[in-house]
Amino acid sequence: MSTNTPTTIASRLKEVYPEGITQLVPSSNVLVGGKMKFRKDLVQGEVIRFDVQLAGEQGFSMGSGEVTLAGAVTQTSAKCEVTGYSIILQTNVSYDAISRAKTSKQAFAQFNNSKYIPSAESFRTRQEIIAMNGRQGLGTSAGAIAGQVITITPGTWCSALWMTLKGATVEAWTAVAGSGSQQNGDLTVGAISIANKTVTVAGTATAVTTGDILFLKHQRSAGPYGLRDIAVNAGTLYGIDAATYELWKANAYDVGTSAITLGKISLASAMAADKGCAEKLTCLVPNKAFQSLVNDQSSLREYGANYTPAKFENGAESIVMHGATGAIEILPYMFSMEGEAIMFPERYTYLLGSEEMTNQIGQTGDVYFDLESVSSKQMRFYSDWTVMVEKPGYVTRLTRSDALALHT
Repeated sequence: MSTNTPTTIASRLKEVYPEGITQLVPSSNVLVGGKMKFRKDLVQGEVIRFDVQLAGEQGFSMGSGEVTLAGAVTQTSAKCEVTGYSIILQTNVSYDAISRAKTSKQAFAQFNNSKYIPSAESFRTRQEIIAMNGRQGLGTSAGAIAGQVITITPGTWCSALWMTLKGATVEAWTAVAGSGSQQNGDLTVGAISIANKTVTVAGTATAVTTGDILFLKHQRSAGPYGLRDIAVNAGTLYGIDAATYELWKANAYDVGTSAITLGKISLASAMAADKGCAEKLTCLVPNKAFQSLVNDQSSLREYGANYTPAKFENGAESIVMHGATGAIEILPYMFSMEGEAIMFPERYTYLLGSEEMTNQIGQTGDVYFDLESVSSKQMRFYSDWTVMVEKPGYVTRLTRSDALALHT
């Protein structure tokens, strides 16, 4: 005799999306699940440990006849220790919404579109922001706060990033890391002006001034490391000191005081080639800078036999050029700060941790938890990872010496 299994949100989810939560979230993310794959073969216990080769064998001898051997000089390696960091999203759902969603596939579809997918998309977007920015912050204040309005410097402004953070809790700190101190307390993001590069916040923020850096709550000291952390690291990261081992340190390329060009990207890639890179590189550039590059290429286009007067088509979604390292794929990236581009080796860049993204973390495998004082339950989304680049010497960060946007 068959046994009837109670219908839950989790069972409806598995019925409609048998491959899991990642199937229902649009695959628009560039980094998480795209350029950065989750390494399921390296799921962590407590800490992921592996050796990184930082110098080759040097025990060579040369000569003619009877050669006196110089002796072995063993390769240099260091122990890399990586741990994941948790990201958790809480969202409340009323009893009646849960009850209705369980009744049929059609009801679940309505719940899915109005609550579940927006929550999952919010989680994936936050993961994408962290995968890029890590603990480096969201932007730098260009001056003292005016009322409740913070103006962000042109080079650290990112419109798309702030558009996703309305209502988010942020903090202002005097330094990215180390002995910096928090200015005032928690702030809530309100109005955002793309034209003026300003963020209006609620909360006491009178101390915020020039050079202070804005962070998501917990981001500065407890969030996963991101691509920007690796691109600027000059000290110890994952247990290895970049000041001691040159191959563990990324490169910095100054594009000067004018707009970024394909020629400058090509020259920047040579810095990775100087450290042995013979890999395809991915270069993420801000949207406006990418459009400037596309416009330059479009102006050089000549139309041949395939030209048709019915439709004029021009431009590109990506640019591929070849340099000293091989192919370089240049992509527009909405979460790039306007004054920064980052080039990295996709083959050696991934997420390490215990969980890429899940919402079934209760003991029963269901997707919600009881709340004590209200007629709601709570859904939670969870991940545990950090960004890892096996060969940081192949990473190059491009900025302007005057700290302005790359497209100007």
